[in-house]
Amino acid sequence: MQVWNAVIDKSINGTFLLKREYIEYHGDRFVDSSLVFFDGKEAIGVFAAEAENKRIYSHRGLTYAGWIVVEGLSKEMLEKMVLGTLQYFRSKEFQSVEIKTVPDFLCNGNQRELMDAIAHADPTISLKAIFHATTLPFQITDRGRIWGQKKANAFGLQAMESDDFSGFWVKVLEPHLKDKFQNKPVHSLEEIQLLKSRFPGNIKIYTVEKEGEIVAGTVLFVDGRFLHTQYIGSTENGRKYRALDLLFSQILEEFNSSKKYLSLGTSLDSRTGKPIQSLITWKESLGAVPVVVPRFYWELG
Repeated sequence: MQVWNAVIDKSINGTFLLKREYIEYHGDRFVDSSLVFFDGKEAIGVFAAEAENKRIYSHRGLTYAGWIVVEGLSKEMLEKMVLGTLQYFRSKEFQSVEIKTVPDFLCNGNQRELMDAIAHADPTISLKAIFHATTLPFQITDRGRIWGQKKANAFGLQAMESDDFSGFWVKVLEPHLKDKFQNKPVHSLEEIQLLKSRFPGNIKIYTVEKEGEIVAGTVLFVDGRFLHTQYIGSTENGRKYRALDLLFSQILEEFNSSKKYLSLGTSLDSRTGKPIQSLITWKESLGAVPVVVPRFYWELG
């Protein structure tokens, strides 16, 4: 674990989600097949992977993974790492490898040469995921968002950092996801509380209250140069009083000077796989633009 986490800390494209304490919170769901790469005695890269039916995925339990590498590796070393990974799993008689790469805006360094090394290995692009991200600092100019913030203030709503994961999960997030998307959070309440205890500085919750009642909120993953909205939810009253407009105005005010990107995630309906246009429009009103992130695939047979 120590060697692995040291690579993440020194890497150009690793985040706290790729540390072992995060990966292993749901370790009972996956057969771990991760790799660590060394140059002599120095660890220079990792590959978070899990296996099923002789197929390797990096990593279905994570939003992104693939090769996570330290700064300063040569083109030849990166190509050797990528091709060596494929050859290793081929020698173990696995049939395929699929990776979800890290979006550039989450990286602390430039991963262009890594992407070139991946392209050199001649992958198939199995999917192009579309994330939305806002470059910071950003000032909200959308009239609807500004009007909503004023309305929320007029009705006495208050936005703040909180520690009430239970209240947000049970009263806001779970009902919101069920009502709007017939879905549920990826993390259970117990899991997000466990992760919060392991990464207290990286996982934060911001809520909006009206007369002591939570009416909206978001769980933020914060690391490096970005903050990411892992969950967003509001109640019927929250929507009525435009609580999210107040919330994101507050978040931007707090993080505009310290972070470079606000990641708003993907905008796909989990049931159909199609974009949710209303969600995209809302993200665009917060300055978000689409970023295409490919998923790569190799048949090893």
